Amino acid sequence: MKKLNFAIILIGLTTLSLKSNATPVINGSKTRPIDSAKKATVDPVCKMKVKAQTAKNTVYNRVTYSFCSESCKQKFVAEPAKYLKK
Repeated sequence: MKKLNFAIILIGLTTLSLKSNATPVINGSKTRPIDSAKKATVDPVCKMKVKAQTAKNTVYNRVTYSFCSESCKQKFVAEPAKYLKK
């Protein structure tokens, strides 16, 4: 009986020591990652909300602008200053 109790205690201590040395898979940080697919921007031409995954993009003065459609994008490319003043 003493050998059985000793074996159970030894197994328990071994399990605890292995768990304490293990690296946690999930970090307990309080910051949440941002899902870029859910992030919405505003079309500077028609002021419509645009999801990042469906947006038509163009870069002007090292800033990326997103548009709801190709026609809004073309209007902006033709006269970007007109839409950035608003």
